[in-house]
Amino acid sequence: MNTSFISRFPPLVKNFGLGMFFLGATLALGVVLSSQAVGTAVGNYSKGRLTINVKGVAEVLLVSDMGHWSGTISASGSNMAESISKLDVSMNKVQTLIKANQFQAGEINLSGLNVTPVYIKNEKGYTLNKIDYYVASQTASVSSPRVDAVRDLQRKTSDLIREGVQIVSDHPTYTCSTIENVKMNLLAKATQNGYERAQVLAKSSGSTVGTLANASQGVFQIVSYGSTDVSDYGISDTSSIKKNAKAVVSMEYFIEK
Repeated sequence: MNTSFISRFPPLVKNFGLGMFFLGATLALGVVLSSQAVGTAVGNYSKGRLTINVKGVAEVLLVSDMGHWSGTISASGSNMAESISKLDVSMNKVQTLIKANQFQAGEINLSGLNVTPVYIKNEKGYTLNKIDYYVASQTASVSSPRVDAVRDLQRKTSDLIREGVQIVSDHPTYTCSTIENVKMNLLAKATQNGYERAQVLAKSSGSTVGTLANASQGVFQIVSYGSTDVSDYGISDTSSIKKNAKAVVSMEYFIEK
């Protein structure tokens, strides 16, 4: 063996020989690796428990108990007084329609009057410092638990348009005042559903369901009745009177053999 190579090692290696040195190093490394393997195995044995993952689902039909509608009425005139006068005529027609549908005074709201000048534009589209006409506008709104009447009111605003009323009628919105209680009940039912699913899966493998290891709540999907829409961020429909509310809960249970 090359003596210059051996001379690079410390005196202890020279005395016992290079072969013995490598043998000892190999044995030492084997002991270290074996210790690590045993430690890992013991760790997995002490911590590892079989689990099962399930999703619990609950769904309920909701009927809105509050409806809201609003419409913006406008009228134009060559001067401010004329635009306001025309608006008053239109507002009287709107209020007559609202009252004809038997809404109470406390359910009706009228915004303040707004008058905006409209300036003349030249042939290039630039606004000139000269008023062309005025537009007066006001918003009427209704909030009522009579959701069907709110829906019908919005539909009847088309009659106002035929009578010459300039109105932008918004689509009604419908909400449920007990929605938070509904959500809590859905979570309870979804959790129970998930546990029952876990029991079915565990039983088929000869096991029983143990304690709950982990659980997470998904988003609520509140959609119009019959809709299959879903969103990762959740949906809270306000466009329909009848709705489907759905909750999903993800759960992990320990399995006992």
